[in-house]
Amino acid sequence: MLDTREKTTLRISDVSRHAGVSVSTIRVWEEQELLTPTYTQTGRRTYRQSDVETAIAIKRMRSLHGMKISEIKAALSAQSASPAGAETEAGEREIPSEVGANLRKLRLARRLTIKKVAEIVGVDPSLLASIERTSLGINMPLLKRLASFYGATLNRLMGVDVTAGNSNDEVVMRDHGVLLPRLGLGVQMERLCSGHGIMACKRWKVEPGIHSNGSYRHEGEEFLVVISGEFEVTIDNARIHRLTKGDSLYFRSHLFHSWRNPGQETAELIWIGVGDSF
Repeated sequence: MLDTREKTTLRISDVSRHAGVSVSTIRVWEEQELLTPTYTQTGRRTYRQSDVETAIAIKRMRSLHGMKISEIKAALSAQSASPAGAETEAGEREIPSEVGANLRKLRLARRLTIKKVAEIVGVDPSLLASIERTSLGINMPLLKRLASFYGATLNRLMGVDVTAGNSNDEVVMRDHGVLLPRLGLGVQMERLCSGHGIMACKRWKVEPGIHSNGSYRHEGEEFLVVISGEFEVTIDNARIHRLTKGDSLYFRSHLFHSWRNPGQETAELIWIGVGDSF
């Protein structure tokens, strides 16, 4: 099955913005054969979401692990040669992201310009335009501001039908949950057993160095337990809790909260939220 995430064509400026590196760095990585764009008939570079993920991986290997170019090449080659069965199965379970298209529909329904909405929610117009076009570059605090402005839930913006799939199943076997649209690269959420409109149970996987890009809040209560790796949550912009395997945390959702993975391996956790504001 075609990975639905690959349908969006990206520009080099998109890859630069989402990966957090300069355009010149992207070009250097291409010269070093770490990244391989596709060229149109007119010679214009085009990229896919997987290229952004590769760029983020290269950045991580350089900054966190201090790896040499030859070592990065070997790591990327090994990754591409590894069995793809689990990855393909995950791709087939993942809901295509409709965030950009839904934001555009809501904006046009109100007859607003990108510039006007960007001014109201406090974001650069070029970033909002890119999000509407690619569904990439979104983060939780910004998505919450947009949801509040449009009077919508996050599920609605993501195009998630909360009544579909396993939302009312008593048992969901491991790796058989619904993979939700990504709210940013490096974060994967899998919906597990959930009570319709009451409780949302999700398995999160957060890659090293990934964070929430600021704090946010909403109504409800939250509980999480770390299955593996490290995970850090800041409550009320003051109390910092660094959690490791087996640690758990409870807090009221109306308190500003932010999170990040401070470790060097992917963090896996179960995150349970009570309330329908998601």
